[in-house]
Amino acid sequence: MGYFSTQPELVNSSNPEIDINAAVAAINNQIEHFNSRGSGYQVERIIKFVIAITKFRPLHGSTYIPTPPNIVKKKCTINVKNVNDNKCFLWSSLAALYPSKANRNNVCTYRKYENLLNMTGINFQVKTRQIHQIERQNPFLSVNVFFYDAETGDICVEYQSPERQREKHVNLLLLEGENGKHHYVCITNMSRLVAHRTKHHAASHICNNCLHPFSTQQSYDNHLPYCL
Repeated sequence: MGYFSTQPELVNSSNPEIDINAAVAAINNQIEHFNSRGSGYQVERIIKFVIAITKFRPLHGSTYIPTPPNIVKKKCTINVKNVNDNKCFLWSSLAALYPSKANRNNVCTYRKYENLLNMTGINFQVKTRQIHQIERQNPFLSVNVFFYDAETGDICVEYQSPERQREKHVNLLLLEGENGKHHYVCITNMSRLVAHRTKHHAASHICNNCLHPFSTQQSYDNHLPYCL
């Protein structure tokens, strides 16, 4: 079975229409590439077609927000308690890059690594649109950001890194609190985070690009080249 996807499109008052032709062309190109690999497969029918629509939010992270209870019970995140600054993006990224067995939620645990990321020109609170600049300034690093919708309990892709071959990769979850306040936390286990998306009871292999869970390494490896 093949899985194909298209890049997200921003729809607003200045760009009110989705470019369907571009989406169709992208899918056709992926299918041609899929067949050219000598798999012997032929596309006979489309089993499932999904359009995901997410409200655009110019998001940024700030000071500490408690982790929602249903995320806490999954034991899949580190929420650094930065009550005195707006550097949750920095502390959460460092928690992923320099994991600690003790005091994982304390800022002091990661302060010694604070200058190891080049954050020149980055304003705290970090907006998701700034992450590409952070990746340019730190050529070993790629970052994906996922947004937790407290109303529905669902998780969606907020920022997808175009850098797929970096030495280090960080997954962050963006929480939303009162008065539009947002806060980044470090994701330590993607399989637990999106376990509700599958009936598979063991650990799953999660595609960071579309959040689809796969029960085997082989099915995940087969999918990955086509989810670009």
